[in-house]
Amino acid sequence: MKKLLTFTLLLVATCVYSQKAFRYNGEEILTGKHTIYVNPKMKSKPKAYIYNNVNDALRCAEKLQQKRMVNDTTWTCIYIEPSVYWIDNPNDTTIHTALPGEHIPYGMKLQLSKTKLIGMGSTPDDVVLAAQRGQTQGAIGNFTMFHITGDDFHAENLTFGNYCNVDLNYTRDPKLSRKKKSDAIVQAQLIICNGTRYTATNCNFISRLNLCPYAGAKDATFNNCYFECTDDALCGTGKYVSCRFTLFSSKPFYTTSRKGAYFYDCDIYTKTKGTQYLAKVSGPVTLEKCRWISDDKNLIIKWAPKPNPKDKCYMIDCTLNGKKLDVPTTPDIPMPVGLSLMPINNILDINEGKWTLDVFCPSDLGVHKYETDINQPAWGYGEGVDGAEGTYGLIQRTRGARLMYTGSSKEKYQQQTLLISLNPCKGPGQGFGSATGQYMDICIKFDTRTLTGYGIRFVRTPNYDRAVEVKLVKYNNGEITTISESQKCNLFRTGCQLTLNYANSIIKAEIQNGDEKQILSAEVNHNEYGGIHIQHTGSTGASATVISGLKCEYGK
Repeated sequence: MKKLLTFTLLLVATCVYSQKAFRYNGEEILTGKHTIYVNPKMKSKPKAYIYNNVNDALRCAEKLQQKRMVNDTTWTCIYIEPSVYWIDNPNDTTIHTALPGEHIPYGMKLQLSKTKLIGMGSTPDDVVLAAQRGQTQGAIGNFTMFHITGDDFHAENLTFGNYCNVDLNYTRDPKLSRKKKSDAIVQAQLIICNGTRYTATNCNFISRLNLCPYAGAKDATFNNCYFECTDDALCGTGKYVSCRFTLFSSKPFYTTSRKGAYFYDCDIYTKTKGTQYLAKVSGPVTLEKCRWISDDKNLIIKWAPKPNPKDKCYMIDCTLNGKKLDVPTTPDIPMPVGLSLMPINNILDINEGKWTLDVFCPSDLGVHKYETDINQPAWGYGEGVDGAEGTYGLIQRTRGARLMYTGSSKEKYQQQTLLISLNPCKGPGQGFGSATGQYMDICIKFDTRTLTGYGIRFVRTPNYDRAVEVKLVKYNNGEITTISESQKCNLFRTGCQLTLNYANSIIKAEIQNGDEKQILSAEVNHNEYGGIHIQHTGSTGASATVISGLKCEYGK
């Protein structure tokens, strides 16, 4: 009996000894299975539930929950002292890729339910959970800091930030500040969820493109939070109460859920000029007692470029620069819709004097190589979207869409001039969805059988988020080489006119949009081919390019 009593007392003493007391908001709190403490100045003591980094604390919570009894409904609370915590090492130069079978690379994938993250600073700026990685900038794919599976997740008094394209200014300790990775804005995401009842109170969500605060959550509520973002950014199931926003572009939602997003008592500062939309694709949104602020005195606010009457949107008691804001509810009658993209059957044969329409993966894509499916129509005819809205023509329906014209083998072609009208759906000028081997080659003096000739390439690179790079290229039996210096091009927007000319062993490209022109030229070896070759390796939909006109002339 004495031995049993001694062992019991020793066990109790060990458990008490392993616990750590800390103070938060004037209250003493003990660490334990449901209370984890993070302090970067302390040595990690897993048995005492003390960690000096957030990653280990989250893994601890995950493991504890795996051992939790089914009827245990206690929340796990992770208290975090002020500092900057890098969920993904910003000094790691490895290019991060998605796990096999997935498309998105993550900083951490977690299974958590009934979990609270609580920042212990005086403001949410004091506790920062950070990453610095995005599409083509340290990752292949839309890098996301967290993926969380589970229900009931709450964050309080802290900052989630992906500082790929935003400077981290940590005023509490400037030594922990860090400059952004690049000025070129790419998809750099925060949190994707698979679950319900996700909440945040007094938190900051900082990034630019594809912010993703609780993206995928069936139900998300944000109270007194702050958001910085560009397009395709906000949670479409979100309820935003007394929140603040800085919008750096015109479409903060891609779309919203069926039940819609709701804003109440929010302050929204938009840096957009001209027209500010809520969503890129129609979805229900309600704003009540919200205050819009803009430096553009003539700003117009609309729901979506093409609002659908089934998606009811309401602006109730809202203002713009202090004046009453009247944005009509979405109409009950159908809005005019564009011409649906009508598929055009592939033409796989290469015949003289005829066009070939197929899908192809060029030889120079490396890690960005993609699969092709010749059974799916590669091209369609219809109206462009977003930046190309209102333009009509041939549009890519699948990645790798290729269009070729084969000249006569009896002709010995000399001069050739191609005039082509291009209307990219990407309005700001970046042309393509991402810098992942996405380009458009337009070639003349081309032999479609051997893939030999000369042309120009429009390509998205990590260097720019509102421009493409252009260069002249040479095809030789399918191998592609550059024959001019790359140049930044701001003209690859709707209304772009390309004149591609060959004469006297000179290939010359003149790009024009409005009154602006850009010219590239290179000396090449003469050939007697007269074909045309157009290869698009970009994604489709809002990243496609409308070809609205094409004319070819030959000379001696």
